[in-house]
Amino acid sequence: MGVVTVHEYAVAAGYVGSALGVVMVVPQITRIARHPSLPGVSALSWSLTTISCLGWMTYGFRTGALPQIPGNVLLILGAVSVVLLIDAGTARGRRATLLAGACAVQLGIVWTIPANDAGYYASIIGLFSSLPQLYDSIGNWRARRDSGVSVSTWSLRIASQICWLVYAIGTVEVPVGIAAGVALSTAVALVTLELAARSAAAAQSLSSALAEAA
Repeated sequence: MGVVTVHEYAVAAGYVGSALGVVMVVPQITRIARHPSLPGVSALSWSLTTISCLGWMTYGFRTGALPQIPGNVLLILGAVSVVLLIDAGTARGRRATLLAGACAVQLGIVWTIPANDAGYYASIIGLFSSLPQLYDSIGNWRARRDSGVSVSTWSLRIASQICWLVYAIGTVEVPVGIAAGVALSTAVALVTLELAARSAAAAQSLSSALAEAA
């Protein structure tokens, strides 16, 4: 039996990260379906996630980074579902049209520029993809309200990005490492804010209930 190399461990971590990236969408879709009236889920953030994943999928095809392909294909489908399911101010048809146009532009760019640059380009979009949700989660925390954001989704994202960091280190893929590092730190901040907001909302509800009982 041959010795497993660092590169093989890294590739395995990439596939695990890819699988977790796909699974992470399910709790968010479920929470939106169960609690459609809850605010706080950013359609912009999930739209940017879709566009970023298109770039990573293309990067995988063009460079032979196979772990990038299956997970991103499924994550794109999941992210699009979230964008369309959210009860946002913009009509679903308009959201779908705008997202389709942005994806078409993205594909045109990432198939035209050099293959390695496609990874950096996707990485740049990924750097900003979670910021709208982070902004909304800060609002949830300040308002001390329960939101439609799934903590399970972002916890799975933390695990996924740890795997992608391992992959990036083992395969020396700098754009992947940059994107994973930023995504990891943002996801940790999001989970912290959402848990704090829900704890404050629960405490506030309990205080109100006790006051009414008194």
